[in-house]
Amino acid sequence: MTDMGDILVVRRSELASVDSRFRLLVICIAILLMAACGGGSSSKVPDAGTPNDGNLATVLETARAGHGVPALATVLIENGAVIEMGAVGNRVIDGQENVTTSDQWHLGSISKSMTSTLVAVLIERGLLDWKTTIAEVLLADIPDIRGDYRDVSVEQLMSHTGGLPVDITRSPAFLAGEVNDTSPLPMAERRLVWSGDLLRLPPEASVGQHLYSNANYIVLGAMVEKVTGELWEELMQRELFAALGMAGSGFSAPGVAGLRTQPWGHVDQNGAWQPVDPGDFEADSARALGPAGTVHATLGDFAAYMAAHLAGERGMDGVLRAITFARLHAPQPDTDYAGGWVVDPNGWAGSASFWHNGSNGRWFAHTVIAPERNAAVLVVTNSGSRAAAEDFVNVMIRRFEARAN
Repeated sequence: MTDMGDILVVRRSELASVDSRFRLLVICIAILLMAACGGGSSSKVPDAGTPNDGNLATVLETARAGHGVPALATVLIENGAVIEMGAVGNRVIDGQENVTTSDQWHLGSISKSMTSTLVAVLIERGLLDWKTTIAEVLLADIPDIRGDYRDVSVEQLMSHTGGLPVDITRSPAFLAGEVNDTSPLPMAERRLVWSGDLLRLPPEASVGQHLYSNANYIVLGAMVEKVTGELWEELMQRELFAALGMAGSGFSAPGVAGLRTQPWGHVDQNGAWQPVDPGDFEADSARALGPAGTVHATLGDFAAYMAAHLAGERGMDGVLRAITFARLHAPQPDTDYAGGWVVDPNGWAGSASFWHNGSNGRWFAHTVIAPERNAAVLVVTNSGSRAAAEDFVNVMIRRFEARAN
């Protein structure tokens, strides 16, 4: 079982508190495996259909209405090409603006695999190494790093095996508002200060033991910025988004304050979805948390990202060399977690796959990549509904597999 959950909702406002409903929830792989391997059909969509049968919108709408979410969207690729893409529902639950397949969706913790991919780019450039330690990069700026963490490597941070604490809100800088979006500190300084606080806290696991924590990726982001002299956002735009043609990707909640030109996130309040304006402090986590989970993307952009990882796993060079992709996708010893991915030998209808999900409590996204099937899928909703996203991933897997029957 892998401990991996929704991204912590680290609010933009000062002295924000993290709602316990969105604290690192445990995902039981056994449950996911049963559904993905055909161990039962979704209660919301009894007939998944087959790819390109003309009924994707109907299947999506059945699931959207069944789960009661504002909108639901998906993209399915095979052999690096989009074979199906659909989006149904409303950008804002109380409005009339329909979502489209070109809209942007918040990806939450799926961003971690993107940060890991960026780190791998820097490794290929010689700016970092898989075994580069925290102390080698950050000790000059944070001289009182605990001894427990000094030899933790880049690869261990990427796989959540560095022992870092789970509750990132214990940071004095966080409590004082020094890392939120109203802080006067430059962004790189916010990440460095936050990292320093986290690296002074006692470890909550032994080094090498998997413990899912956003702290790993805050520290990783600070290391990336230190060795490059550039912001994580700038590097992501140039080295990943531009390299893959992801022109519709960015950071934080998509859209503009007050305008319904993009989907808005929705939070569950007493059983009803309430929209959150993208300009509201509550719309997303603090931007300083970016490397751990603030990326948004269009369906088409994420299709390009899935295709790159799928091709790399199948031995083709691209934004990274195939040998680098192989290491990025390899789980650490005694865990099933790799560089931003959960690795599952039987996850897509009995075939090997790697997957991740993400949420800031206002959105939910889930992706699965299946190299043996040469296929991958993303499902997103502009609500915090884990059930809607995960159920529909299984619908899309059933839909894909139905072609062979």
